[in-house]
This record gives sequence, C-alpha cells and structure tokens, in this order.
Amino acid sequence: MHAKDEARTEGSPEIVVVGAGLVGAVAAVYLAPRFGPVTILEKRADPRRGAGGQGRSLTVMLSARGWRVLSDLGLAEAVREICVPLHGRCAHLPDGSSHVTPYSRDGQPIWSVERERLHHILLDAAEATVGVRLRFGQRVHSVDLDEPAVLVEDRHGRQRLTCRRVLGCDGAHSAARAALAARGAQAEVRNLELAYQEIDVPGGWLDRRTMHYWPTGDALFAAFPMPSGEFSGSLFMRREGPAPSYATVEGQDLLKVFAAGFPEPTAAIPDLAEQLATRSVSSLMVVRCDRWVWRDTFALLGDSCHAMAPFMGHGMNCGFEDARTLIACLDSTEDWTAALAAYEKSRTEDADAISYLSYQHYYIMANPPQEETAHAKGVLRKRLVDLFPDRFVPLYEQCAFTEESYASVLRNDQRLDRLVESLLGRYGAELVTASDSRLRACTPPLTPNTVTLEDSGCS
Repeated sequence: MHAKDEARTEGSPEIVVVGAGLVGAVAAVYLAPRFGPVTILEKRADPRRGAGGQGRSLTVMLSARGWRVLSDLGLAEAVREICVPLHGRCAHLPDGSSHVTPYSRDGQPIWSVERERLHHILLDAAEATVGVRLRFGQRVHSVDLDEPAVLVEDRHGRQRLTCRRVLGCDGAHSAARAALAARGAQAEVRNLELAYQEIDVPGGWLDRRTMHYWPTGDALFAAFPMPSGEFSGSLFMRREGPAPSYATVEGQDLLKVFAAGFPEPTAAIPDLAEQLATRSVSSLMVVRCDRWVWRDTFALLGDSCHAMAPFMGHGMNCGFEDARTLIACLDSTEDWTAALAAYEKSRTEDADAISYLSYQHYYIMANPPQEETAHAKGVLRKRLVDLFPDRFVPLYEQCAFTEESYASVLRNDQRLDRLVESLLGRYGAELVTASDSRLRACTPPLTPNTVTLEDSGCS
C-alpha cells in the first residue's frame, strides 16, 4: 500500500469527481462498481430540487457515441422516452426556398433531448449506484495532485477531502484544470466571437422530423423540436463588431434586425419582442488543454478539457466517449499511470478534431454556398459520395452514426476535399455535370476504406 493511501482518513472516497453535470454523473456510474466509493462534488444546488437548468442550452443531441454509453449504463430505454428523433436539417433560405439535408443516407435519426430531463435521469442513476455519493453546494477551491486531495467549501466552512484519484468534470471554468495548469499544462480558454439567446418557439408550423435553421450570413436562427411539441430556438450573432451584433443592436433595434433576417419565425413567435428584450445573451466558450492527466491520480473529462462550439451537436457525445474510453483504458490494465496516459493519448487528437469541425460547421450553416466555385465543389463531393457510397461517407454521418475516431473522420474529409479540388483542377467545372460513367473514369482507383484513399492519380 502506498503511503498516501495509508494517510487517507476512514470514509474517504476512492475517487472524487468534481462536477455533477452530464459527464460527471456518467463517469461516476462507470467508476463506482469497478473501483469503489465515488464522491461527486457540485458547487450548485441539486437541479432536481428546483434549481433549474443552470443557464445551459435547453436541448442537446444524442448520436451513436452517446447511445453507446447510455446502453453500457442501462439507461438507453429511459432516455429514449424523452427524445425526439430528427432525420435531417431544414435550411430556410433568404430567397424563400427551403432544403432538407438528411443526417444519414439510410434514414437513421439523431435524437434531440431536453438537457434538464436527461440530467435528472443521470443524477438519479448515479444516486442509485452503490458507492456513489452526491454532494451539492460544494465549491472546490483547489486540487492537490500529489496527495491527492481537494479543498472544498460548503455552508459549514472549508474542509480538505483526501482520496485516491480525482476526475475533473467541472466544465469550461474548471477549478480542477487549474491544478494541471499549475504544473505547466497549457490551457487555452476563450470566448468565440459569437453569442446567443434562447428563444421559445411555438409548435404547429414546422416539421418535427427535422431541425430548422435560417441563415443570413451575419446571423443564424435555429429551432429544435422538443417532446412538449414546442421548439427550442437559438439566435446566434456576433458578440461585438459592426451591426448586426449584440454590442450594436438592442431593444427594438434587435427586434428589427431579427424581423428583417428571419421573417418566418418572427410571424410565428407572438412574444418575440419580450423574449429578445429579457432573455440573457450567453457567450460561447471554447477550451483546449494540452495535458489531461497527472501521473496515476488525476484526469480531465468533457468541457473541462475540450469545450467546443455547439454546431455539430457533439460536445456531450464527446464527453460521454471520454468516460467510456477512460474506463476501457482502466479495464485493460491495473496500472493507473499507464491507463491515464493511454486515455490522454487516445482522446486529445479526437477532441481537437471535433472542436475544429464544430466551429467550422457554424459557417457552413450560416453561409450557404453562393459562389459558383464553392457550388461546384459541393455538387462534385455529393456526386462522389453517391457514386462510391462504401468509400466516401459524408462527414456528419461518420461523426453521428459511427464510433470512428473524430481525427480519422477529419482526415477522411480532408482527403475527399483534396480529391475534389484535384478533379476540378484537372478536368474543369464541366466534370460536375458529366455522366456517371465519365466521372467514374476520371476518378482514380479507390480502396474499400476511405482512410487509405489515395488521390495522387488526379494531380
């Protein structure tokens, strides 16, 4: 037994999880049956006791990676009862037309779920798991990586809680991450240039099988169906800079900007003026950290190490996958140092990839391709995917319906981009409208696996 284990006080948990959000609850349910008592420390009040949704987005998206974790924990059936299946995204374009893009080629849906109801299910599951203790109203001030221990404060004062391991699941403003930063880890924490307001949207006028979005180039309004029959809407604009931005328009001016850009939702939301005037404007924060673990005592998961823009709908799914990957690494060896190092190596490249894709996806949605060259690239990409369905899989489909690493998905997409550019450079834009047989003839030989796609034959 290590000296630090002998020093632990009787009743101390094996593991402390900092943060009782979605990822923290999932991590605790995974860990307790394998490694003994887990204490979850959360600075906020218990949201199941009327504390509310804590200012977070009303809806989150569940895709294959998230469902894998919920199935592992025996929660998939309960969660599916509070979800709405979404089969695609419907773009309502400025010219009055609309266009639906399926999420998958075989009709598979992703699932929209109310964050608050999902959170309650996960907290209930954690509370029902033998060995898990939930403690709310507990503000963690610091983490000692070596002992390890956490300095925590509640209404009775401060105390030092010793343990054997600490997991930081406390979000973008992570107090746990500060312990790694003190040991030299480099963390980038910044607000995006975008901000948003949540807007309640009545049901009855939009297809509930899709999410809906209205792009203007300068702003974006999106609406997701909820089990109640209503929609959860979000208005995205720049925080600062020239109009339209939240810094330059407010009050009635904001209503005018919204009405000019989004006439259809304006007509459908009777209390829009009041909502725009009273709903808080929230920033979008991103986090990147070059170190996630410390020896055998500490690891970060979820937004504490990779908070990302919400536009791919994968922040929660990625955080859940962190927990599953960590458990897989721990199940493969009794050496915690090796397991944590393997977890960090496995996840950091994937987190960087999905964070990049999530940020880029906003501009894809907010700015539908207008230029002829961009249109040609998009059409040719789609034709290649249709002609070689086993070899080219749309990026979103790979992210949402497979468990292929996000880094591999990004590399696949970049290879396809290079192939499209090479084909257009060699054969010109007329290839876009060429026959299927000619396009097949012009496309270099492909392997069955997109990961090994070679595009040099088109240069």
